[in-house]
Amino acid sequence: MIIDTEVSIALKNSIGQYDMKRICIFKINKVTETFKYIYLASVSKREIQFKIKCPICGEYHYYSYDIMSFLRGSMTIGGCEKLGYPIFFIGQKEKVEDKINKYREVNENIYVMI
Repeated sequence: MIIDTEVSIALKNSIGQYDMKRICIFKINKVTETFKYIYLASVSKREIQFKIKCPICGEYHYYSYDIMSFLRGSMTIGGCEKLGYPIFFIGQKEKVEDKINKYREVNENIYVMI
């Protein structure tokens, strides 16, 4: 069985769009070089803990995940704790792209209504 060790990470930027990058799970500790608002607290064999400066409210939000959940194919969504709006997606490339496109369509429809 072949396991895809690459995950896609999409992080909301300061202008409300998502920046997406692919990262090897074995190089997850280098995610701070790719995204300047992600700060790693710890990375172990099974768990990753990090904080993100929220582009929506400006505060830091803390997250902890099992690394294997990224490899199982499920998508992880983290949001602003104050407003509940998603600020990052982690998972397979296709799933992350689909979710970003859905949010983009919803936002475009909201802007059209305004």
